[in-house]
Parts: sequence; C-alpha cells; structure tokens
Amino acid sequence: MEQWKESLQTAMDERFDEAFAELAKSNVDVRKAIKQQRGASVLVKDHPKYDEELKQLVDSYFEAMQLLLGEHGQHLYIQGAKDCVTVLREFGIIK
Repeated sequence: MEQWKESLQTAMDERFDEAFAELAKSNVDVRKAIKQQRGASVLVKDHPKYDEELKQLVDSYFEAMQLLLGEHGQHLYIQGAKDCVTVLREFGIIK
C-alpha cells in the first residue's frame, strides 16, 4: 500500500511541476513574480548583514513556506478532483 502512495505522490509532483511550467509560460504576471523572487533572493544573499544567524532564520522561514505552499497546492488539486466527481455525479454523468 505504501508503494502505491509513493507512486501517486510522484505522479502528482510531476503533474504539479508541469502545471506550474504551463502557468509560467502562459501568464506574464507569474513570470514577473518568478523573476522578482529570483532577484530578491540574490539581493538577500549578497546583503552585507546576511550572517549565519540570519541565513538560518531565512532558510527556516522559506523551508516552512515552501512546505505549506506545496501542501496547499496538493490539497487544492485533490479537492478539485473530488469536486469534479461530485459535479459529474450531480449531472448524472457518472454514478
């Protein structure tokens, strides 16, 4: 059973990556945000007050944010699939 969950997680991760790439390709605002995030990352890392203590704090913050955003995206994806099934059932398309 655990292997099935890992396979599903891998498939979902691949689909999320593909969907994000499609989003970035089709949405100029997303491309701008990606560029802004990368620029800010360089500025922070090159900042003269960016010592080891601050680095650990910033890394901890971004690791937590990345985990939360990943979990949120996964939850929305699964909820969307559930909602789709519900709507198809309500319309009598599936049982």
